[in-house]
Amino acid sequence: MDIHAFPTDAQTPVDRAEAARIAADHLPADAPDTERRIIEFPEGFAVFAVVRTNAPPDPPVPVGGSVYVIDKPTGAVSAWPTYPPALIAAHYATARLIVADDRPEPD
Repeated sequence: MDIHAFPTDAQTPVDRAEAARIAADHLPADAPDTERRIIEFPEGFAVFAVVRTNAPPDPPVPVGGSVYVIDKPTGAVSAWPTYPPALIAAHYATARLIVADDRPEPD
């Protein structure tokens, strides 16, 4: 499986703090009443928009739309369907990352 991603200005390799900065600087703003959750797996970080609650569920409940993955070695970002984090990690581990030369133009 090929994963198409866009580059960022990441400091690599990406750690959790850098993943949070990339998410804030390069991903679409969160919808009202949601918050961003970043879930680490061996090759990257999955970024979900989840319903804001007083007691966060474990695992978090995505609100729909895309999930983004930040690649640890490159900082590149790819969009994914709303799959559970373990499924994303399993697919990502066996995929080939193809990083575009530049970021796509916003719609």
